[in-house]
Amino acid sequence: MSAQTKARPKGSGLEKVMGAVERVGNLLPHPFWLFALLGAITVVLSAVLSAINWSASYETVVDGVLQTTDVSVVNLMTFDTLAYYLTNFIKIFMNYYPLGMLILMTIGVGYAEKLGLFDALMRKAVVGAPIMIIFISVAFVGVNSSIGFGAGVVFTMVIAAAVFKSMGLHPWIGIIMGYAAANGGYTACLLPSATDTALCGISAQIVEANGIVDSTGVAPPTHAMINYYFIFTATFLITAACVLVTKYVTAPYLNKQHPELTYKKDASDLNKMKVTAVESKGLRCAGIASLIYVVVLVAACIPKNSFMRAEDGTLVPNSPLLNMIIPLLFFFFMIVGTAYGIGTGQIKMWKDIPIAMEKCLDMAASFMIVCLTACIFVDLFSKSGIATVLAAKGATLLTSLNVGNVALFALIILLSCFCNLFITSNSGKWVMLAPFLVPMLAMLDVSPAMTQVLYRIGDSTFNILSPVELNVPIALGLLESYKVSEKDKVGLGTLISMQIPYAIVYLIVFFLLVLVFYFFDLPLGPGASIFL
Repeated sequence: MSAQTKARPKGSGLEKVMGAVERVGNLLPHPFWLFALLGAITVVLSAVLSAINWSASYETVVDGVLQTTDVSVVNLMTFDTLAYYLTNFIKIFMNYYPLGMLILMTIGVGYAEKLGLFDALMRKAVVGAPIMIIFISVAFVGVNSSIGFGAGVVFTMVIAAAVFKSMGLHPWIGIIMGYAAANGGYTACLLPSATDTALCGISAQIVEANGIVDSTGVAPPTHAMINYYFIFTATFLITAACVLVTKYVTAPYLNKQHPELTYKKDASDLNKMKVTAVESKGLRCAGIASLIYVVVLVAACIPKNSFMRAEDGTLVPNSPLLNMIIPLLFFFFMIVGTAYGIGTGQIKMWKDIPIAMEKCLDMAASFMIVCLTACIFVDLFSKSGIATVLAAKGATLLTSLNVGNVALFALIILLSCFCNLFITSNSGKWVMLAPFLVPMLAMLDVSPAMTQVLYRIGDSTFNILSPVELNVPIALGLLESYKVSEKDKVGLGTLISMQIPYAIVYLIVFFLLVLVFYFFDLPLGPGASIFL
């Protein structure tokens, strides 16, 4: 990074802005300490606000009757509070809703990833295809790479750079495009991912802690598929947006800098990226296993009295099928990953499976550590009543401003965008924002599912503009490695400036999609509507 830092162009407005953002972002402590600090602040703040009797009122509908509820802040700076948390720390940590689900998903998806399934799939999709198919494949694979956690960002950039170079095009096109697709399109995916699991787990805890219910007195759904229809649709739109920006902005800009580059295919480089015969066999086995699994699952849902259906025979909005989606996805990736491992010869005996699974927990280790303090902060913040009072006052303010739902949605998205410049952990930001946003918007009859979608849009689109994003050093290293000329300069501004068109277009596309769902009152996921 030091060499790259020296290579940054000095004096440009973009560099000054990005440098300031980077410095501010670097002042933030590790999320473990950040949530510990927030917990301490919550305790002190609860004592102060309780002393001045900070309170609010809001209206709710209970059994069809409009009622006014008064809430005030509870003082947590007491020995009883300290004794409670010391006594129940293990229970609170173990019952932290997102923890178990994310660990399960991490083992399942990580197992398939460690065996090389996702890497082989990516290379199979892009190597040897025509240029427009390459553009579409890189964008589509990158957008869907969130199913394989953050590793998908690296895979997409590395493979795309090698493929574009082999075709005589600027390799930076692949790096920039891959980074934009995988990091900027993080909230779009054909399948529910670990992101859905983590965010919905946090939302579920906030809904339960604040007693949020709809007009019938029933808690709104918070299962892992409450945003599925939205993110599924967004997959194709963000893929198209990525392709168009690359074709009309990124590629012309970079190729103009090096007119000596001409479109050609270099077989020697392409051969290095091709899927081997062993990997092809593994992919065939994985494909057959996927087909069998889906057929069996669909067949199990067909009977009217299926154990997958609710008592009234429906599959949505609340059925065993939706409630068991995380275990079903876990078994899907375990079975498909095992089939790939058998095909490639990596899985030869039964004992090889648990050994491979053991290697996956390192992917969840960082989240587990953060949960140690995050779970206490969420519990403290909920018990203090600060979230409810703040939400009630915020809802009253927004109502008095009369900005309308469209403007309200835009404000929430922009708030998420701003926060994402400094904190790129999607679950980390949601732990901080959800206790305030979910209750506040619920008081305006906006469902937790919609609040979560608005948050995810800002979280996704501005990933690629954050100087503190985890993959920035990797992207800069790849840009340095794939320089066409020694005169090419690589710095933070190089990466960020070329990501700006993607971020702007993504933001517009996502917001237009929100408007479509809003004006046509479309469900965001199974049983999940926009309003309560």
